[in-house]
Amino acid sequence: MSSVAAIPLPTASDPSKAAALASMPGFDRVTKKTLGQEDFLKLLSTQLANQDPLAPSNDLNSISQMASFSSAQQMSDLVTSLKQFIVSQDFASAQSMLGKFVTVKTGTDKATGEIQSISGTVSNVGYDKNGVSIISIGDQTYSPADVIGVQANAPAATATTTAAAASGA
Repeated sequence: MSSVAAIPLPTASDPSKAAALASMPGFDRVTKKTLGQEDFLKLLSTQLANQDPLAPSNDLNSISQMASFSSAQQMSDLVTSLKQFIVSQDFASAQSMLGKFVTVKTGTDKATGEIQSISGTVSNVGYDKNGVSIISIGDQTYSPADVIGVQANAPAATATTTAAAASGA
């Protein structure tokens, strides 16, 4: 009779063997940080299928769990809707600056604490590659959140300087 040598398998309760366990076939799954409605329904149906028919689980617990899950799902949907609303409001704010003379904070002088800024007329409004609203002054883009002043028209001194520069004087 031949004997089969027992191969010791690492266990999940042994943290030093976790890497070996994770590299074994069948243990290469990615864990989720949150459970979805589908996960909850699978868990609930498995629980109901495996319960003792002579001692069924309390219906109130299942109803309470479902209500809690439904509430959490609605909160998640509300957060998503609120984020979409904020993005559209941010863009509407940027659009309202189109054609106006704005002052944008570009930084703060570390030595003096003085705010550094640039001013100019907003020539374009759009989104950056991350979907965040931007405004353009000349060939530079800025966040509408950095705007520290808005005027309908350029100040007279700036308008005069711009007109003199345009006429070649």
